[in-house]
Amino acid sequence: ITILYTALPTAQGFGLGGGNKTRRGAAAQPSSPLLEDALKSYPFVNDDKTKLSTNFNELARLYGDEEALQMAKIMPRVLRFDSNNFEPCLESWTEQFGLEKAQAMVKRNPGLLGVKPSQTEDADSSMYGSYLVAVLRPSPLSLAVWGVLLIALAGNKDFWVEGGFYNGGQ
Repeated sequence: ITILYTALPTAQGFGLGGGNKTRRGAAAQPSSPLLEDALKSYPFVNDDKTKLSTNFNELARLYGDEEALQMAKIMPRVLRFDSNNFEPCLESWTEQFGLEKAQAMVKRNPGLLGVKPSQTEDADSSMYGSYLVAVLRPSPLSLAVWGVLLIALAGNKDFWVEGGFYNGGQ
């Protein structure tokens, strides 16, 4: 069920990039150098900037600065999640998949950061679902293709009169 802990977020690409592979236990920075960039990309108003900053810094500590920024751009709501759950969830997923695979899973589906640690015991479906979420996340190109297709079909009366995509085998 943890697969769908995300709605299709903004059109920021797939979130599959490489980059800084910060490991847990590495020296924690008091503040990520990319914190200001993350806060600038946050579209919501009237939120506690201290909480947003704390959450981003925890993400940067666990996943790396660049990856944390990428996750915040893909799904800005991750900055609202309970950062106390980030490390216990990552530890549980690390036991199941290894650190790099667990980090990659969350990078593909940042909505998993909203999962409570008690829901991470059997995360196979979350791993598979993270690939699905990454592939289905709209990119600007796919949105453009679908938009042009829908506009072209919307004005095509014959297409709809004849049954649309399903025409009864005719």
